[in-house]
Amino acid sequence: MRKVTKSLVTLGLCTTMLSGMMAGVPTVSLLKAGNVENVYAADNEQVELGDLVLRFLAIGEYEPNRYTKKDGGKWAPEEIEKGLLIKADMVLGEGNVEGMMAPMKYSLQDITGHVDADVNTGNIVITYNGLTLTMKAGSTTAELDNGKEKTTLTMRSEIAPYFKKVDEEKNVDGSDYYACYLPVKFTAEALGGNVIWNDAMHRIEMAFAFYASDAAASPVVNSKSDYTTKKMESNSNTYSKMKGRIDVTKLDEAAVKANVADMIKAGLNVVNPVYQNEDGGWAKTNTEYDLLEDSFARLYTKGYSTVDNGATHGHMKFLSRIIRLSKENPELFAGYETQLSAIEKGFWKAAKYMCDSQNNNGGWPQYYPYGVGYFRNITFNDNAMPDLMESIYALSNDKGLTDNELCEDYAWARDEIKAQTNPYVLELGIKHDTLKEVWDNGLDFVIRAQVVIDGIKTGWAQQYDPDEKNPVPAGGRAFELPSVSPDESLTMVKVLANIVNPSAEVKDAITSYVNWINSVGITGYGVYNIADRTRELGTDRLILKDGSTTKQFGRFYGLDTTGEYYGFTKAQMANKMTDSKFYEIFAGRDSVAQLSMNYGMGERRIGYSYVRTKADVNATAVYNTWKKALGE
Repeated sequence: MRKVTKSLVTLGLCTTMLSGMMAGVPTVSLLKAGNVENVYAADNEQVELGDLVLRFLAIGEYEPNRYTKKDGGKWAPEEIEKGLLIKADMVLGEGNVEGMMAPMKYSLQDITGHVDADVNTGNIVITYNGLTLTMKAGSTTAELDNGKEKTTLTMRSEIAPYFKKVDEEKNVDGSDYYACYLPVKFTAEALGGNVIWNDAMHRIEMAFAFYASDAAASPVVNSKSDYTTKKMESNSNTYSKMKGRIDVTKLDEAAVKANVADMIKAGLNVVNPVYQNEDGGWAKTNTEYDLLEDSFARLYTKGYSTVDNGATHGHMKFLSRIIRLSKENPELFAGYETQLSAIEKGFWKAAKYMCDSQNNNGGWPQYYPYGVGYFRNITFNDNAMPDLMESIYALSNDKGLTDNELCEDYAWARDEIKAQTNPYVLELGIKHDTLKEVWDNGLDFVIRAQVVIDGIKTGWAQQYDPDEKNPVPAGGRAFELPSVSPDESLTMVKVLANIVNPSAEVKDAITSYVNWINSVGITGYGVYNIADRTRELGTDRLILKDGSTTKQFGRFYGLDTTGEYYGFTKAQMANKMTDSKFYEIFAGRDSVAQLSMNYGMGERRIGYSYVRTKADVNATAVYNTWKKALGE
């Protein structure tokens, strides 16, 4: 195996950050796991590249984001501190890499590091790759222990670590939330990282080479597998697909037997305590981790339970379909009784999670019980609350008006709830009246949350303030300002349109949204991708006048008709793209509202879909299907 000196490897890492290439040094893409405790490399000691993991971290100067990159991939952004929009402090002035102070807990976690910071004592202990770095709030000295010797390090007084209280935020235990700010460059270099300042992107970039281990590895990614974590989240395993895999009229006995075994194996991995959290929920992955791999549970890293991006309600649907198929085809699942019991328990824990996570307003947060920043907000975004309500409806109602599929998937569960003899149902206290109350409270919130502007009912916001008695639109990520969102509105309309015997309020909500979305939009413009080597991704995306008759719709619409909510002047509003009084808004990671995506958001406009087509067509199609189902 090719060997290089440690110093050359780290030099190559800096080259990678700058140019995306590492001349003469092969890229490491397949990691070798193993027990590497108490193994250290001295400077210039030769190490095998197969024993190293390459990771890159970055933190922006003007935005509340950190970035992670594996090998030669793309930078993946996330908040510096999960759920919060706090930024780095530049204590020595703008653009001075020496003075960047920022929380690093989640950044270091991405390279197998761990930060233990105690606000009460001021003690800060960082462990990473066999190293222990100890600091104290307000102190200019740090101690680095590599397992063989301890070294005292010093820093200038301006960059001594400190804790900063985040206003109005609490930990799960109710205590005040403090973020631990570390000297980023000092910390990274103390841990063996190489650091550069990317002036064009206004961020610090750090490169790390560390020994491979299970902690550094990820589960096997296999998009061709029928059962992956992403397919759980996207609800890809429909009942008809799963039934087809065990169809004895089309498949031979061996194939059916193998497919049943795969189904059970995937279900057991889904409810494995490593994957399903004790509270009954799951974290989101957005990745095709193969649930048929024996190594999944060993390599998976736990995360916070959420209903975002299909997590939890998607897993619950999959588990329900396994149980449904086992009851419909008991002969095919004979011998799997113990495994099916474990799968069913996981299903009921998820049902309990959905009930427990509803807040007093009747809405659901994006994350529960972890509740910091916008993770606490009542969330319609990415189908979070709409899909969750779909499951609650199917658990408490026999039929849907326009789509009966999920009600059929949950029929066995409704029978168990009605009988009140199932040990898991009894243990978790799941009752029809409870589910009905949860549904009614959720529906009441949805009706009240429809945004009214100048006396006109429009659509729904992506997120709402969880602490306000009456629904108030709230922001999400830095580029998601409080606004009306057609995408999330249509998803909620589909939920409302499936209600049997809808009330007058439900009917009005649906009709009002369809009328509104047909009254807004942009014509005469088109969205174009343009090659631009000055951009980090080598391309740009602009919305340009082209005389097109195709109607375009913004991802977000303003909460007023004057622009005052976002600080727009009358002169600015006179140049908005639409003739409608309801206007599109845009924002980048700096959270500054714009009337066009062409200004000030280069990274986001190529990485996020701000403009849509057919919002009116899609809404009208749902409306027509609904009216037909009503017999009107």
